[in-house]
Amino acid sequence: MHFVLFHLQSLHPLDPSKLFGWQSANAVGSSEASSEPPHFSSSQLVSKFAVIENLDFLYYLSHGRPAFAYGVFLTQHLVNCSNVKLQVSLAVDQAYSLGLLNFSSACVSAACVCFCELLGVCSLKLRVDLRALNLILRLWTQTCEDHRDAASLRQALVEKATKLVSGEKQSAQELLVHLETAVRDVLEKKAISRSSYEAAQEWALPVQFCHLHALPLSPAYPQDCARDGQWLNFLLFVQLHNYPLQQVRSLAASFSPALQSHISLAFQDLHPTSSHQALEDQGIITSALPRDESPEPPRELFQVLLESQEKPSPWRFLLSEAVRQRSPALSVLAACHQGAELLQCLCVWILTSVGDDVTEEATAHIHESPAHHVWNLHDLSVLWKTLLCRSKIRPLIRGFQLFQRESPLIYMLHMYEFCSDYKDYQRAKDKLLDFQKCLLNLRSSSVVLSSDVLPVQWVEAQASVLLLTLLKQSRTQYELRRLLQLLVDMERLLKSNGPDFKKLSQLSQVLSDTPVPLSAHLLDDYSSAGLQDECRRIMQELQEISLFTQARKVAQLAELPIDCLIINELQRDLVAHKQKRQWERQETRLAFWRRCHEQLETDRVQPEAASHYFLSQAEEPLESDSELVQLQERCLLLGLAGHWLSHREPPPPVPRLAELEKRQWQSRIRWLVLHTALERESLFAPSALSEDSFQNLLKEFSFSRMAALDDPVHLSLDGLPAAEDDCVLSGEERKALAALVCQLLDEGGVNEASRVCRYFGLFHKDVWLVLKCRGLASGELQLELHSPDGETRRSLPSSPSMSSLSSFVVVPSPDDQVLVQLKQLVDQCCNGKSYCKQVLSLYELSKELQCSYAQISSEEPEAVLKKVLLSQQSDRYKRAQAFISVQGLQPEAVARLISTAVLEGLLASSQEGDTGERLMYGPADGRETFLQLAKLCGDPNLVGTELLDSIPTVPLSELSCTVEILILAHDCFSLTCNMEGIVRVLQVARHLSHTHLAHGDGYGLLVRLLTGIGRYNEMTYIFDLLHQNHRFEMLLRKKVESNVQLKTALLDYIKRCLPGDSEKHNMVALCFSMRREIGENHEAAARTQLKIIESQPWAITPDLKKALVKVLTLLKDAAESYSKDSCVRQAVKCVKLAKLVTLQLHFLNHGQEQRVINLPPAELHSTIVSLSRCYQVFVLAEAYDYSPDWAELLYQKVILRGEFVYLEEFKRHRALSAGLFEDISKKMIHHKAPASSSQNLKKLLSYCEDVYTHYKLAYEHKFLDVANMLLQDSKTNSYLNDRLGT
Repeated sequence: MHFVLFHLQSLHPLDPSKLFGWQSANAVGSSEASSEPPHFSSSQLVSKFAVIENLDFLYYLSHGRPAFAYGVFLTQHLVNCSNVKLQVSLAVDQAYSLGLLNFSSACVSAACVCFCELLGVCSLKLRVDLRALNLILRLWTQTCEDHRDAASLRQALVEKATKLVSGEKQSAQELLVHLETAVRDVLEKKAISRSSYEAAQEWALPVQFCHLHALPLSPAYPQDCARDGQWLNFLLFVQLHNYPLQQVRSLAASFSPALQSHISLAFQDLHPTSSHQALEDQGIITSALPRDESPEPPRELFQVLLESQEKPSPWRFLLSEAVRQRSPALSVLAACHQGAELLQCLCVWILTSVGDDVTEEATAHIHESPAHHVWNLHDLSVLWKTLLCRSKIRPLIRGFQLFQRESPLIYMLHMYEFCSDYKDYQRAKDKLLDFQKCLLNLRSSSVVLSSDVLPVQWVEAQASVLLLTLLKQSRTQYELRRLLQLLVDMERLLKSNGPDFKKLSQLSQVLSDTPVPLSAHLLDDYSSAGLQDECRRIMQELQEISLFTQARKVAQLAELPIDCLIINELQRDLVAHKQKRQWERQETRLAFWRRCHEQLETDRVQPEAASHYFLSQAEEPLESDSELVQLQERCLLLGLAGHWLSHREPPPPVPRLAELEKRQWQSRIRWLVLHTALERESLFAPSALSEDSFQNLLKEFSFSRMAALDDPVHLSLDGLPAAEDDCVLSGEERKALAALVCQLLDEGGVNEASRVCRYFGLFHKDVWLVLKCRGLASGELQLELHSPDGETRRSLPSSPSMSSLSSFVVVPSPDDQVLVQLKQLVDQCCNGKSYCKQVLSLYELSKELQCSYAQISSEEPEAVLKKVLLSQQSDRYKRAQAFISVQGLQPEAVARLISTAVLEGLLASSQEGDTGERLMYGPADGRETFLQLAKLCGDPNLVGTELLDSIPTVPLSELSCTVEILILAHDCFSLTCNMEGIVRVLQVARHLSHTHLAHGDGYGLLVRLLTGIGRYNEMTYIFDLLHQNHRFEMLLRKKVESNVQLKTALLDYIKRCLPGDSEKHNMVALCFSMRREIGENHEAAARTQLKIIESQPWAITPDLKKALVKVLTLLKDAAESYSKDSCVRQAVKCVKLAKLVTLQLHFLNHGQEQRVINLPPAELHSTIVSLSRCYQVFVLAEAYDYSPDWAELLYQKVILRGEFVYLEEFKRHRALSAGLFEDISKKMIHHKAPASSSQNLKKLLSYCEDVYTHYKLAYEHKFLDVANMLLQDSKTNSYLNDRLGT
C-alpha cells in the first residue's frame, strides 16, 4: 500500500478560483480547477506533489506487525536473490538492533523476536538482551517519581544498548553489573533465599547474558551457594550453565574445608566440556551426535547425570554407571530419585567402595555383569559377611548411614568398630543397648514399614553373623571373654539358631584364670552337642591340672554328669591325705570318709558309681603296722558301699548286698579279735572317744537299715544253725562274733543277727529264743518249748523285768498258754530281752484289739498307738504311754501323730453333721484331755511345733480351726515355759488377726483367740481391732465374771488407750460389778463438767442450770456407787460436792448471781462473808475443806448487823464456846465497833453458858447491870465469888 506525503512548504497561496472547482455553485472557479475533490490518492496530485516511497520490513516491525514485515522481506529481498543466508543474516541484525533500541516497547520488541523466529534464526540473544535491559530499567525507575527523569534514564539505557549492538565489550560488562544488581533486587522483593533453586532460575539470565556476549560467567550465584554450603545447587548450576572447570575450582574455595575437599575430589578426574556440548546446551546448534555413535560411555559426573535423565529409570542407569566407573557418588545421586530402591543403592555403594579383590569375592555368586544385576537382600547378606570377614567395617558404616540411617544395624557396626579397632568395650556396650532398644521398637511398632526398611528377621540374622564374626576374630581369650560378657543378653533378642552367648560367657569366665582355652571351632559350628563335646575336653584338661572346681562349673554349665569328676576329686584328696601323718589317726580317716559320703550326696552321684568307689577303696591291702585302723576303715567303707548300693534303682541286688554284709562282719570279727588281744597285752586301753565315733558311723550305715535284706525268712527258725559244730570260725573268732551278736540283739537288730548267724553257721542261744518268741506269738510254732538239744525247759517264775509291762497288759487268762510261754521266754532271754517284750506287748495288744499278731506286727507302731488311743478305755493314756516306752517310739513321731489327730478332730468338728468316725480328740474334750495327749511324747513342745507347722494346710474357710490350733499350741509351750514357742504363737496370732479375722465376720474368733491364749498385755491389738470395728462389747458377752485377768486387762486398756471413753469404762465396770470404778467414772465426769463451766464466763443461762443438774446427778450416782462398795470416804466427798452444787442451783433458781462453785482459795473468805445463811457457809466449808473464821463471821453478822437468826443456825451445828465469845469481844475492841453494836453484844453474851466468861466480858464492856445481875443471882454468885477470889 502507498501513502501520499504532501510538502506544505510547496503549496501556493490560497486562490479561490482554483479551489472548489468540482462544485457547480462555484462561480469564480476556472477551467483549471479540478473536477473532483482533492484526496491523497488522486493521481494528479500524487504525480504533481507527492513523494512516492516503497516501505521496508523495518517499518512494519517498528509498528509491531511482524507478519507484514516477513511478507515484505520475502518479496523485496529474497525474490531473485542469489545469497539468501547473507540477506537473512543482515535482516536478523537489523531486527536485533531495532529490538534493542525499542526494548521498552513491548510490541516492537515482540515483533522483532517473532520476525527472527519466522526467519528460522534463534532469538535467544535478542530475548536475553531485551529481558536484561527491561530488568535494569525497572531497577533504575522504581525510585523515580518524575516522568522526565524516567525518560532520561530510558534514553541513557538506549545509548548503552546502541553500544551493545555495535559489540563494545565495556558496555556489555557495565550492563552485566547492572543486571546482577537488578537480579538481587528481585530476589529480595520476592523473599527468595539466595542459594535456593528458585534463585538459580533467576540467576540463569545473567549467565546466559555472559554466554551470548562472550563475557566471563557471573560468579554471583555459585558464590552464594558456596557460602551457604549448598553443594548440590552449586554443582547443578555450574553444570547446567557450563562453567569452566578452572572457574568452578576457584569458586569451590568459598566452601567449608570439608565440602571443599569433597568438591575437589569430585572434580579431580573431570575434563573440560567440549565446545560442541556447550553449544548444544545453549541451543545455538540444532544437531548433536547420536549416543549410539559415541565411541565410549560418558566419564564425567554431570554428563552421566544428564544422560540418566533420558533413560526410563534414571536411578538404575546411575547404579549401572556407578558399578562400571566404580563411583560410589553415583549411587548416592541415584538414591535421590523418586522411586529409587535404597537396598540396591546400598549394595552398589558398598561394592564400589571396596577393592577389586573384595568385589570379586562378593560377586562370585552372580552369574551376570554386576552393572546389570538387580540387587536383593541375599546379595547384601553376602556383601555384609564378606566385608566383616575382611574387617572392612567402615564402608558398611558409611553405607548404612547414607541409605539406612534408621536401621538398628548401624549400632551393631559401631559396636564392632569399638570392639575390634578401639577395644572400647564400655562404648560398645552402649551401642549394643541402643541396638536392643531400636530392635524392640521395630518389633513392637504397629506402623506398616516401607519397602526401603530392612525386615526385622533379616536384621536379626545379620546381627548374629556380625557377632559370630567378631567372636571368631578375637585374637586373645581376654578379648573373647569381654565380647561374650557384652553379648550375654542377646540370645533373647536375636531369633536365630546362633550360639548361646550366656553359656559361652559363663564358660569363658570359668576359664579366665586357667591355661585351658576356649576352642574357636565351637563358634564355627555351634550346637548343643558340640558344646558338650567341648566341655568334656575342657573338663578333662582341667582335671589333669587338678582344677576340679572349674571343671565342676564347666560340667554344670553343659549339664554333663559329674560322677567321674567328683570321684577323681575325692581320689586326689585321698592321695593328698595319705601323704600326711595325720592319716594314721582313726579320726582323720573317719572324718574324710564321712565328708566323701556327704560330697557324693550333695552332688547326687549315681549310687552304682559311689558304691563302686567305696568298694574299690575297701579292697586296698592291709598293712600290719596299722591293721586295726584299716580294719575299722574297711568296715566303714563296706557299709558305705552297701548303703549306696541299696539306693540303686531298680531294686538293688540282694546277693551283692549280702556279700558286702558278710565281708563287713569278717572285718569286724577280725578287728574285735585284734582289739581283745591288744587289751590283754597293753596296759592302756584304746580311746573310748574314737570307738564311739566309729560305732556311730557304723550304725548310721548299718546293713540293718537296708529294707532289701530284711527278708521274713530270716525271722524263722528254719535254716538257723542248731549246733556249735556248724560254725566255720575259729574259737577266738567265734567268741568275738557271739559278743557282737549279743550287742546287736540289745540294739534290736534281730533280722541282722539272724543273717549273721546263718553267714558263719553260729549257734546263739538268745537268737534262738528271740526267734522262738516271735514264732509263738505269730502262730508259726507250736506251744511246746524245746531246746535245740531236746531238753524241755521248765517255766520259771516271773522276774522283776516283767513289772514294766504290768501297766500295759491285763491279767492273762489261764487258758492262754501262748502268753505264759512268751513270758517264760522273756525271762530266759539275756540279750534281746527288749525285743521279746515288744513281741509280748504286741501279742497282748492283739488280743485286746481282737486282731491277729501278724496283722498288728505288720503295722507301723504309730498306727498301733492310734488304735490304742481310739479304744475309748479309761486308762488308754496310761496304756499308750507304756506302749510308747516298750516300742521305743521317737518323740517326734508321737508328736506328729498327736498333732495330726488333733487337726483331724478340729476339722471334723467344724463340719456340719456327724461323720460317725471315732476321733482321738475333739474340741469338746477340753484342755486337760489335750494336755494328756501332748504329754505322751515326753516333750509337749514338739506337739506345739507340729501344730504350728500344720496351720498352712488348714483351708482359709476354717479359721476357727486355725484359732483353736494356736490356742492348743500355746498351751503346749506354756506347759514347758518355752518362750520362743510362745513368741511364735503370738506372731502367728497377730498375722491371722490383722489379715483374716479383722476383715470379715471373725470378731467372735478374735475374742476366742484372745481369751483362749490369755496373754492380754501382748495382744492389745485385738482390743484395738474390736474397738475400731465397734465390736468391743463382744468381750463382755462371754461369762467372764471370774476372769480377773481379762477384767484387769480391759480396765488397763481403757485407761491407757481410751481415757475419755466413759461409756466403755462403765460398760466394763457394770459387767464385772466394779462399783468403785463406776463411782470414780461418775465423779470424774462430774468434775470434768465443772471444769467446763469454770472455763466459760459466769452468766446465768438455761445451759448453766442444765449442766449443774447433770453434775448433781453424776455426783449422786457416784456417791451411791461408792456406798455400795463401802467406799465411805469417796461417797462423803461426793455428797459434800453435791450439796455445793445444790446450793448453787438454789441461788440460780432465786435469781441470785452469787457463785459458789469453782471458787479459787483467795475468794473463799469473801464469798463466805457474803452468804446470808449460816448453813450455806457450812456447805461451802465442807465442800472446799475450808475452816472459816467463825468469830469474824459472827462479828459481822450478829454484832454489826444484829442477825441473831444466823446465830441460831450456827448453834444448831456448833456449840458456842467461851473462846468464841472472847474472840468476838476482841474483834469488837480491835475494830472499834459503833456504839449501836453494844446492845447486840450484850444480847450475844446472854447465849454464853460459861458464867465466868459472861461476867468477865460484861464487865469489860461496862455492862454493869449484867455483871451485877450475875453476882446477885443465887445460881451464879457463889461460883463467881470463888473465881473472883482466886
